[in-house]
Amino acid sequence: MKAELHEIATSGTAPSLAPSPLLVRVRAVMDTLDLDCRCRGKLDAALERFEALENRRQLRGLILDARHQAERIGALLELVGELDTVSTDETDLSVFQEIALLFEDIKAAATRGSEDMVRAAGLDLHGGQAA
Repeated sequence: MKAELHEIATSGTAPSLAPSPLLVRVRAVMDTLDLDCRCRGKLDAALERFEALENRRQLRGLILDARHQAERIGALLELVGELDTVSTDETDLSVFQEIALLFEDIKAAATRGSEDMVRAAGLDLHGGQAA
């Protein structure tokens, strides 16, 4: 059986995640301050750097979670290997339900890992600047 790669539907590009609610509130407060142009530019640059650092922190978490999901899938695949011992004259039919549940767990882990990677692709790691 040959493995196939499927493209994840992301409407052309990865969705851009909304900035953290805390950063939005900080920017709202800072926008009300009457700062001179030079100071405003420094503040905006500092907030953009902070946002990029926060996005990198989120990226690390998403990568760690995706790795965890991959490890989980590997462990579940070992359990699904029990399918090799099932024959057509199986008397305990509950084994089919158990294996079905393992496949459902694999599906859930794969979905979560996929969602992690789509979210990671949508992070702005450069603070609004081109890479």
